[in-house]
Amino acid sequence: MIRILCMSVVVTALAAATPAQAQSRRELAERIDATEVRIGELENQFLAGDPVVETLLQRLDALDYQIQELTSANEQMRFENRQLRETVEMLQAEVEGMRAPAIDDATASWMTDGLETTGDEADVIVTQVENPDLAHSNPDDPFADARAAATGTLGGAPDAAAPSISPEELFASGRSRLVDNDFGGAQMAFETFVTDNPDHPNVGEAWYWLGQTFYVQDNFGDAADAYIASLRSQPTGQRAPDALVQLAASLRGLGRVDEACGTLSQFGRQFPNAPAEARDRAARESVRANCR
Repeated sequence: MIRILCMSVVVTALAAATPAQAQSRRELAERIDATEVRIGELENQFLAGDPVVETLLQRLDALDYQIQELTSANEQMRFENRQLRETVEMLQAEVEGMRAPAIDDATASWMTDGLETTGDEADVIVTQVENPDLAHSNPDDPFADARAAATGTLGGAPDAAAPSISPEELFASGRSRLVDNDFGGAQMAFETFVTDNPDHPNVGEAWYWLGQTFYVQDNFGDAADAYIASLRSQPTGQRAPDALVQLAASLRGLGRVDEACGTLSQFGRQFPNAPAEARDRAARESVRANCR
């Protein structure tokens, strides 16, 4: 009987303690959540209101940009070295092909035989020199006109073919001009690249760099269009996270802050595995736009 009474007391005590313990845990969790929210609010207020912090954020962005440019410049130098080596090899082959073979005395005598000119022939030569557009032809030659047309202007250089440039060289040229702060030249190079090579593997990155040339010139409208084109052409490309952040920055530059914050809100969902540098840039842009 005593054992039964003891058990009843223990059960009653546990039943009374369990709700109290559960209530204490809920209160603790609510206090922790409230504290985290308050810390976040204070952090945003501190970052958004301190000009020193804003200056540091701008310097961090500038350093990120310089690191990207230096990395790209290194890649470009390797590409140009490879191109120069190939060009030198081609020139060496052409020089070898143009080198004239040695001739013996008999061949030289045959080549100079009959080159003595009479007075009449000399007059013809002088006329040709004074009138380089006239090609000398044999009046008895039925193909004289065709030969003269094929000869063209005496001493004149042949028509030069328009120089061609590969997509890779055009892309490298744009990057080189961007590194040299020639934003106008870089803009032209990347515009030509995306127009002439819409299916190239680097078109998404080319659109991104084209957007950068617009952005540094405060042309935020064209910059936003270029970043959107980059995301559409390669939504999961290497530059896609940066393109989304720069799109938000361009929208902020246009005064469309709500759209900028809406764009940044998609960053985590669209790029869950983005590099830490890209996530940091997204966070800084969110602070600049005063996103909540």
